[in-house]
Amino acid sequence: MEHEPYRAHVLVVDDDRLAADESATQLRALGCEVTVCHTWTRAVEAFARLEFDLVLMDAVMPTVDGFRLTKLLRERSKTYVPIVFLTSLADAASRRRCEESGADDLLIKPTERSELGFRVRSMLRIRRLTRQLELQQEALQRLVYVDALTGIGNRRAFDERLTRELDRHRSEGLALSLLLLDIDHFKNVNDTHGHPLGDELLAALGSILAAETRKGDVPFRYGGEEFAILCTGTPSQEAILVAQRVRRTFSRVTREACCGVQTVSVGVCGTDQIDLRACSLVSAADAALYRAKKEGRDRVCLHRASDDPELCVA
Repeated sequence: MEHEPYRAHVLVVDDDRLAADESATQLRALGCEVTVCHTWTRAVEAFARLEFDLVLMDAVMPTVDGFRLTKLLRERSKTYVPIVFLTSLADAASRRRCEESGADDLLIKPTERSELGFRVRSMLRIRRLTRQLELQQEALQRLVYVDALTGIGNRRAFDERLTRELDRHRSEGLALSLLLLDIDHFKNVNDTHGHPLGDELLAALGSILAAETRKGDVPFRYGGEEFAILCTGTPSQEAILVAQRVRRTFSRVTREACCGVQTVSVGVCGTDQIDLRACSLVSAADAALYRAKKEGRDRVCLHRASDDPELCVA
């Protein structure tokens, strides 16, 4: 079954209803899907809710004109959407103002059908090319920041996010907790069942972390069989609940695997526990993880001062 050709979606903004209807009719004749708004507030709402390939707007409107509306839309846009002004202002100063406001093109009213068609097709070509470049950039970003095996953030993403969250903690006092997780006896899995099954185990834990964490909890593959979760706005006692949920889910999911039940050990530390001037959050969580391993694995240990008395001050 062949897919229907893609229909570009155009937002028409004009307080003149007859002019807006005429523009919409011409655009539909070009094969476009059209949304019409007669006020700047409706235009902003539609732009936030729907995905557009082109905005066609009147430059002169009451309250908020096209120049100011262009700025509002540019600030809210997650992707580049061409904006074309329809205006009766043909003087050089108005043209310059259109350009300075961020518009991509300008059409003088009344606009001939052939001229509108030519400009719209040109802008839509720019939109397609720009979107292709944006998608390529997004793909490159995934290669840089996403772990290919597990689909969650990699070590580079963790390091950068940790720095940002610690800055927020220092400036805003926002609580932050770190969970470090390590799959128990992972080397035995690789040695006994082979690396492909080991990879399945890593991917399974990555999926569990993505599914079981809450909004504001960000999972990462820290390295090898070790994973991390940054829990923003979360004190250490609440972070323990997240860790226990992940630990139980991992055991339950792997129970059906051919290698039998697998377990995970977790070390937890929050900014409410340590003096960050004397100890890093990572070293404190790592010390708690080491204790979880030492005490028998398959458990969650909360950081305590005795875990690493030389580095950490409770």
